[in-house]
Amino acid sequence: MLDIKEIRFFILRNGYLLIIAAWLFTFAFLFNNYWSYYSSPHGVQRSLESDISSRQQAFAELAADTAVVNSFFKGNYNERTVKEIYGENFFVFAYDSLEYGPRLKFWSTNTVQPPVSEGFFPGVTFRRLANGHYVIMCHRAGPRKYLVGLIPVKEEFAISNDYLGSSFYGRPAIGHEYTIQNRPPGLPVLDANQTILFYLHYDPSKSEASPSLTSVLLLTLGCICVFIFINLFATLMAKKLTPGWGFLFLLVVVAGFRLLTYLYPFPIDLGSLNLFKPTIYAKDDVFRSLGDLSLNVLLTFWLILFFRQHVRTIHPPVLRKKWQGWLIIGTAGLVMFIAGQFLLDLIRSLVIDSKISYDVTNFFSLNEYSVIGSMSLGFIAISFLFFSQIVNYLLNQLTDFQYRTKYISLAVVGLIWLAFRFNLPDFSASVVLMFWLLGYVGILDLLELRFSNSSATLPFIMWMLMMTVTTSAVLIYYNNQKELTTRLRVAQNLSKQRDPYTETLLNDVGERLTKDAFVRQYFQSPTRDYKQKLEAMLREKYFPRYLSRFLLSFYTYDAEGQPLYNSDPVPFIALQGRIMGNTLAHVLGNDLYYDERSFRDYSYIGKKEFTGYDGLPVGYLFYEVRSEAEIAQPDRLYPELLIEAGADDLGQEITDQYSYAVYDKGVLVNNHGNYPFRTRLSPGEIPGADAVFEEEGKNSLLYYKASKDKLVVMVRKTANFLEFITLFAYMFCLFLLIIGIYSLLDLLIKARLRMSNLRTLVKLSIRTKVQTTIIGAVVFAFLALGLATILFFYGRYRAENAEKLSKTVHSIGQDIEEEFYTLRQFDEMDMIYDSIFASRLSIAIGDIATEHNVDINIYDTDGQLQLSAQPLMIEKGLLSEAMNPVAYFQLSRLSKIQYIQEERIGDMKYISSYVPLRSQGRVFAYLNVPYFATQTELNQQISTFLVALININAFIFLIAGLLVLLISNTITKSFSLITNKLRSVNLGQHNEQIQWDNDDEIGLLVAEYNKMVQKLEVSAEMLAKSEREGAWREMARQVAHEIKNPLTPMKLSIQYLQRAIANDSPDVKALSRSVANTLVEQIEHLSNIASDFAAFAHITKVNNEVFSLGEVLQSVTALYMSSPECHIYYERQEKPYRVDADKTQINRVFTNLLQNAIQAIPEGQEGHVTLSVQEEGGDHVIVEVIDNGTGIPPEVQPKIFVPNFTTKSSGTGLGLAMCKNIVEQAGGEIWFKTTPGMGTTFFVRLPLVA
Repeated sequence: MLDIKEIRFFILRNGYLLIIAAWLFTFAFLFNNYWSYYSSPHGVQRSLESDISSRQQAFAELAADTAVVNSFFKGNYNERTVKEIYGENFFVFAYDSLEYGPRLKFWSTNTVQPPVSEGFFPGVTFRRLANGHYVIMCHRAGPRKYLVGLIPVKEEFAISNDYLGSSFYGRPAIGHEYTIQNRPPGLPVLDANQTILFYLHYDPSKSEASPSLTSVLLLTLGCICVFIFINLFATLMAKKLTPGWGFLFLLVVVAGFRLLTYLYPFPIDLGSLNLFKPTIYAKDDVFRSLGDLSLNVLLTFWLILFFRQHVRTIHPPVLRKKWQGWLIIGTAGLVMFIAGQFLLDLIRSLVIDSKISYDVTNFFSLNEYSVIGSMSLGFIAISFLFFSQIVNYLLNQLTDFQYRTKYISLAVVGLIWLAFRFNLPDFSASVVLMFWLLGYVGILDLLELRFSNSSATLPFIMWMLMMTVTTSAVLIYYNNQKELTTRLRVAQNLSKQRDPYTETLLNDVGERLTKDAFVRQYFQSPTRDYKQKLEAMLREKYFPRYLSRFLLSFYTYDAEGQPLYNSDPVPFIALQGRIMGNTLAHVLGNDLYYDERSFRDYSYIGKKEFTGYDGLPVGYLFYEVRSEAEIAQPDRLYPELLIEAGADDLGQEITDQYSYAVYDKGVLVNNHGNYPFRTRLSPGEIPGADAVFEEEGKNSLLYYKASKDKLVVMVRKTANFLEFITLFAYMFCLFLLIIGIYSLLDLLIKARLRMSNLRTLVKLSIRTKVQTTIIGAVVFAFLALGLATILFFYGRYRAENAEKLSKTVHSIGQDIEEEFYTLRQFDEMDMIYDSIFASRLSIAIGDIATEHNVDINIYDTDGQLQLSAQPLMIEKGLLSEAMNPVAYFQLSRLSKIQYIQEERIGDMKYISSYVPLRSQGRVFAYLNVPYFATQTELNQQISTFLVALININAFIFLIAGLLVLLISNTITKSFSLITNKLRSVNLGQHNEQIQWDNDDEIGLLVAEYNKMVQKLEVSAEMLAKSEREGAWREMARQVAHEIKNPLTPMKLSIQYLQRAIANDSPDVKALSRSVANTLVEQIEHLSNIASDFAAFAHITKVNNEVFSLGEVLQSVTALYMSSPECHIYYERQEKPYRVDADKTQINRVFTNLLQNAIQAIPEGQEGHVTLSVQEEGGDHVIVEVIDNGTGIPPEVQPKIFVPNFTTKSSGTGLGLAMCKNIVEQAGGEIWFKTTPGMGTTFFVRLPLVA
């Protein structure tokens, strides 16, 4: 286990990460709960008060500018003034209060008008107007002159859809939990004069507020710091203990963190973020949203990546029994099949069960969720790659690389797995998955064997290509499935001629009818004349020109169901039966029903019940709107705005993607697109099934049989190859991005977020610089060309729309001017105000609007609306009755013949054109035609171009990649050649010169190298001669010294013996024996000296062979196992650890080390010597010789491997020097660690044979 010192040191070294995270969490909390304006109800209150006060001050400053205010009333204001006030965040109106009523002299918006009919009351009030809540400021600018300002506080339209919503002005982060009330309870919101304007009510149950982007970013950075700290600690555990402990620690932390995020709002309420809401994507309780899926994938990727980085240090024992091998392979194969199927189902769910578009051929259908979903797909693919590499590595280790057994086992397991999935709907996908996995495992082994010792570039590119091709194919497969489902839904909708816009209008009719006193009075005293007036009123008031394209029928009945002067004698019971029966589809709204009899024969039936003062029914009104013309086209602006959210409008979904035809009894009744449909189908050509898909060349056809007589045919052009190429380019770049992000995070983790460490780690080679430069140039060219072309398309699109709209407006203007001339020859400008004339003109304008399929507004010369083809826009408060102020200035003051500008209603932008209408040279009105350009055609053009550009750049990218490899390899190959030659330079050997034929910069470098080699050879010869002479002198001195040491006691012993013989000493015999023993001992010592010097002299003569290191260690330790001096510990190794070296010399190394270890143990101490073996990185082995001796003193340690140095009383000092030379000649290393008084450990690292 880790000791407390290591943990303390780790915290001291990396604790700054936790400190940074704590600060980031603190700032995120403060920003989200205190600093942001929407952090609390009081924060919202203060924000609104500050905003309103500042705009009040701006209006007050404008009102104080008498010159500008007077210009409003005199009409001599300039263009700059109009545009400046038009851009303000409050609205300005100037009124003359005349006897016959107020007259608007100036206005800065055409979306709203103040309620001046109630009079002018200087001061500040707060009102709910047609399209929202406003602060109304009234300033008396002079006698009978008033300047009125409107400060929008909250937009709240009568219609809610994608364009019209409810939000506080300039404060989009304030959610629906805040509402405006006129009285308590609530927080009072004050104006600049500390007067209460309204009360802000907060309902926490409706809270949908999400944390700010800033706080989310701070929290994310804080979590990353914590995760880096955890990863570093897990790495420490993996190194100090085992990889399993490190992985287990990381797994527990990650699982605990994820469990907390599921159960609690930790570290924030993830469900409040749009990314974590199930409206975009949801699969089950685990993958509840796109955010949950992305987070789970990232955490799983982290776990797999951590284990993969440490798996090479795991060396499981080889399974010797066959059944064990079969079992482990079968289990691993089953795990891989299950994991692959799970990920395949996850990808399927991410495509089909979501609202996320992956249609890369339609660039503008992609959004931020498409990017996040694609990133998740990329991480899923890379996670599976790394996971499979781990499983395959462990399998090969356990089975000792028995590939044939592995493949057979995987195939058998795959077939068994398919048998259990035989009856499932996705069986075909499972079959493809099984064969793909078998081939995939084969490629895993192939790349592992083929490229294990080569550059990482080629296998990396091959893996990238394989993952890209696989994910692209899977995405296309599921994209096609999703498209078929969508096409079927569109066909079902097409089979019904329901019109969302018409239903919206009729629902509005139903709401207003119940409040109409004229209709209610009819049922109190019905007469035939009253009935005629009622029908005329209903047609003119409730069924505008758009609805007049239908056949209208009205039926009235008394309380008993008896007809009241109906022209068509339809019994009450018949209409009631049609409604009460199940044959009609109820339309969401006010008692409105849809009845379809055939494709061209459908109607809407409305029913209204009227009651008397006593609450009892007095009569019933039925109205039937029957089809007579085609549904309105989407070019018209106002129908798009007037359709409520949730209406099932096909919109451009049909127009853009499909050609379709509708057949009634085999006869073509409606078609769209450029596909050549047949006008008639025979009974045999009509499919029997409800839905049939067929392929016809490059077209995919859907035959949907909606009923016995009705058939819908949907056609879509197939472009699978184009989609695959485009998707391939997208996914390839996406994988590069993911690898880049991973590399960046890996650098940050290794650098521990320290810039100094980061600069040390980031060292770009010439190869990398060349590759980065070329690829960067390709990417820059792609971006520049794409941006320039998109800007060109936008410019051309705007010009074409302006030209198209200009022609349309002038044509409409001419038609209206002709209608004026036809209806009445006039020379009075007030004819437009004549009610009879206006009524006739309204009908004529309605016909012109229908003919040109546009909306038309006509304003008088004062800029006030007189006629509109769509009055519901004004009634619903989407527009006011005033003309756009900038356009009015351009036409009335600057006398322009046309003005086109971009305008906005809610979130909808559209182009609006204005022209003056003239008669006899005088302007009598202004014509306005709004044009809603959906940009569908533009987007399609840009999308087509981008797809082509991406495909071309994908090809260029691949070519550039090959060129990068070629050029960088050409450049770096020469440097590698020079580097290898420099690396092989040896003073004692012949150094070859480099042959370089090109006369370039590298050639100059090569020439200098060759000169250096020549000079080096001369210097080497001189140095070798000097070294040889010095070596012989040193050797002679050392030999003389070593021989002299034993000769001295030998000489003294002989002299002593001679003296004893001369003196006839009585113990001569014993003395002779003693002297003889001494001489034999010293002669043995001389022999050992000679042997050591002979061995050292012949150390460079090696006889390499491949042998088992374990066997050598076993034989060496066996010699000393019975030594009484100490205990030898060595565990026999299962793995052979084969090395390529001189076996005899390696034996000598470990014999020497073991003997030194035994001799290092002092007398009287129980000795323990341990030999341990461990593999390092899969390509090296380390042998440790550990003793519990006296250790090596610090002053001796630097000299321990120096020849002739020894700490013993006897010996040559060549043992460890000889060991060092032998190990280094074998391509290894030898070093030691020692603690004086505790013992010493010698390490020997040797390379393994692959």
